[in-house]
Amino acid sequence: MPFRTFNNWLFDGQINTPIPKSKDGIDILKYNSPISHTFVISMFLRHGSLNSYLNKYFNNINLRYLSKEELFKFIKKCVIDFKIKKRDIVYYPRKPKQILYDTLREKIVTLKNDDVMLLCEIIEKSENRDAIFETLGLEKPKKKKCIDKSKKNITNISLEKLLSEHFSIVKM
Repeated sequence: MPFRTFNNWLFDGQINTPIPKSKDGIDILKYNSPISHTFVISMFLRHGSLNSYLNKYFNNINLRYLSKEELFKFIKKCVIDFKIKKRDIVYYPRKPKQILYDTLREKIVTLKNDDVMLLCEIIEKSENRDAIFETLGLEKPKKKKCIDKSKKNITNISLEKLLSEHFSIVKM
């Protein structure tokens, strides 16, 4: 898990430890790593002084111009300087993206989040689930493949016959 590897490295208390690779073989410094610039900055929402410091210097698009390695080393130095512990970090559990929840949340604004989740569960268990998904535009009905019969009846023609049918041939 790259998040656990990153957190262990971040809070080990030593400034010179190299940035590790996770046990899964995922490189934390790669461009498609789940640990992005914004994820690192948003980790410190609960710690007021570091949060205001980061907002002052990194709350703009210039954050993306830093390499990940530079940012990670800077954040590690900030963690050591501001004496932040693991328990000071906000934990947001990751939820899989639910398309049904998002569409119902947009369509029915008056319901609370828990009510929308309950409605999603009811729809998932319903017998008319497919019809509801189609009316919301989440699943498109499957189209049947049509096979053109004229393509099936192709016969082999010789080259002479093809040329004589389509071109006027003059012998010299």
